[in-house]
Amino acid sequence: MHAALISKLAAAGAGSLLLLGAGAGLASGETQHEATARALAECEDTFLCVWDGPNYTGNRVDLFECQAGPIPLELRLGSFMNRQTPGTVANFHGAGGEWQYSSTAVEDSPNDKGFDTYLVDPC
Repeated sequence: MHAALISKLAAAGAGSLLLLGAGAGLASGETQHEATARALAECEDTFLCVWDGPNYTGNRVDLFECQAGPIPLELRLGSFMNRQTPGTVANFHGAGGEWQYSSTAVEDSPNDKGFDTYLVDPC
């Protein structure tokens, strides 16, 4: 089923978002290593995946294509995996559009890096 969702996302065009649920994470007794392994299995290569909880938990948004300007996440960033093409830079922004952090692929972060992030420019 996941492959069908990816096909629909790719066909939707630039700036498309795909909302998916994620696992319960460390709250259910996972170790950090287990949480990272689960997230790697959930977040496919070439995607920027963001979760609203720490340690890759909660609701997830997968960003697949570049778009002009930051995209509202519809959630507050809690953790992310930047699995895009190596060297691709994603920029994270606050609710007011202010730049907060740049992530160069491939990078994983089990936390929000201390920012209150609501917008992302995937590449």
